[in-house]
Amino acid sequence: MARKRETVALFVNHPSLASSVRRIFFDGFYGVETAAMIFRVLKHCNELDLVALPWTTLRYGSVDDWSNLLRRRDNGTALSSLELLAVDLKQSQIRDHARQVDKCPLHSSRIDFGHLRRIKLSGSSNLMPINDNDLVTISRTAHLQELHITGTTSITTKGLVAMGRASDATLRVLEHSPLSDDGFEHPNASSTGDGSHLCKEIVQCPHLRDLAVSLPTICCDLFSEPSVKWVGDVQIRTAGICGSSNDLGRSGFTQQAFFEILSQARTLIQAQQQRDIALQIEIFINHFIFEPSKRLVHADLSVGEILSDGSWPAMPLPSSKGPYGQTGQYGKDERAYQCISEEEFLEGLQKGYISF
Repeated sequence: MARKRETVALFVNHPSLASSVRRIFFDGFYGVETAAMIFRVLKHCNELDLVALPWTTLRYGSVDDWSNLLRRRDNGTALSSLELLAVDLKQSQIRDHARQVDKCPLHSSRIDFGHLRRIKLSGSSNLMPINDNDLVTISRTAHLQELHITGTTSITTKGLVAMGRASDATLRVLEHSPLSDDGFEHPNASSTGDGSHLCKEIVQCPHLRDLAVSLPTICCDLFSEPSVKWVGDVQIRTAGICGSSNDLGRSGFTQQAFFEILSQARTLIQAQQQRDIALQIEIFINHFIFEPSKRLVHADLSVGEILSDGSWPAMPLPSSKGPYGQTGQYGKDERAYQCISEEEFLEGLQKGYISF
């Protein structure tokens, strides 16, 4: 703690040093007292552009602390990028009553996120995690160009939609990668609850270029707008088809609908190529990775080989994709992936060798 106090004193007593700081990263300081120290340091950084903070600062910081951090300064500058990093704490830390504090700064009308251009929320926590309600509140003043939500278990489609809608006219980068399957565990998640449709809402963001998003369900609408500005590698993680309650692995109707989605994705890729825009789309469903442009599927096919007595797949190729870091699954028993054609994959589905 003595070194932390020395750091605070360094910034307080040397304003020229503090005013030279453009980016600052705080990690490992999760207590109420250390949060106060963090905000003392930030108060003197009047040229700060990016800050990465522990998620607990959203609970322990006061209205004055957050208002000062987010305000437009006298010199006309303002913080443009905010990162909040979450981790799990020890049970002894969670039980500490001194940590059970929430000053609720977001409830104040003085807190304005309108000057930020980028927000990144990463990690998950077992102590007062950032949740959908927080994002709904932040969205009331936010007008972002970039939104990153990664490795979370406490933020669902509700929070994502609130932030996306608030910034639909300005958003350029959208990343939503929940930890494992947690982002899919909420009812009727293909809809926002008011009758609108997520697939259509995403394509209606006029400036969106970089997209890596987890959606509980998708349909052809996601790839139906040739005027989108998507570029590079677009990654879509999903668990089913919009408007269908059938099991994707057993229903012929939903299987056909999914292959129509792959075809629509190919059509969009080709349309972008005609505009000299390089676009690649990857669709992740459970342990399968689909590359529509190459008509390829990447997966661990060992179960299918066993069920078919070695007759399927007939021509598997080695895959450079998956499993760890590609599918979002975190098990310890993943095997090396293989690669087959969409046609051979469909054959395996129809014969029951594999399933979604």
